[in-house]
Parts: sequence; structure tokens; C-alpha cells
Amino acid sequence: MDNKESDKNKVKETKLYQSKIPWTLQLAYTLNYSNNNREQEISSNSLMFSGDIELTPKWNVGVSSGYDIKNQGFTYTQLRFSRDLDSWKLNFNWVPFGERQTYYFFIGVKSSMLSDLKYDKRQVPDKRLF
Repeated sequence: MDNKESDKNKVKETKLYQSKIPWTLQLAYTLNYSNNNREQEISSNSLMFSGDIELTPKWNVGVSSGYDIKNQGFTYTQLRFSRDLDSWKLNFNWVPFGERQTYYFFIGVKSSMLSDLKYDKRQVPDKRLF
């Protein structure tokens, strides 16, 4: 056999695209027990989680939330998005529901000397609730 024919019959191995997506996950459980003079009760019983995922080297997404088993509802929930824009950075944090429903948007220069070059906008929670 000549060299060209042996190359045709040779099994070719292809590597799949090996992407690595770094991520973190934290789980927590809390039980709050109150013991005042009159009553003794469990005030909350929650299973919480928090996680971040690096979609690309410049995009990060995160979430924090939980579920209160005793009160049967979600705990404080927050969604986080960030983007590295080389010499700029962009952040967006959002609390989609609950008493402290709010958002925060930020875009600014990374350099500490130029840190005043920025734009940020936030919606504060309703102060009548506090």
C-alpha cells in the first residue's frame, strides 16, 4: 500500500470542543427559634441556595434564593448579572419580588483614577413599608 491509501484507512479521532464553565453552588439550612417569656416557637425554617456561573470569561450570572418551609414562601431572592467590558464593567442586580423588590444597574470605568466615570440607576424599595 502506498502512503495515501494508508491515510484513508486510518481511523481519525476528533476531540469534542472542551468548554469549561466554572460554577459554584452553596446550600444552607436555617432554623430560627424564639424563646420569649410568653411563647416559644420556630419563627422560620428555611432551605437556601446561592450559585454563580461563568457563562464566558466575561459574563457571570448568579442567583440567591430559598424556601421558607414554615411560612411556605420564597425567601429573599436576588438575580445578579455582570459583564467585563475590558476597561469598563457592567453590573445588574435584581430582586424580582417581595417586600424589598428593587433593581440596581451600574456601568463604569474599572480604573480607580477614573472611577467617577460611571452611570448607575437604582430603584429603591418603597419606604412606606419600613
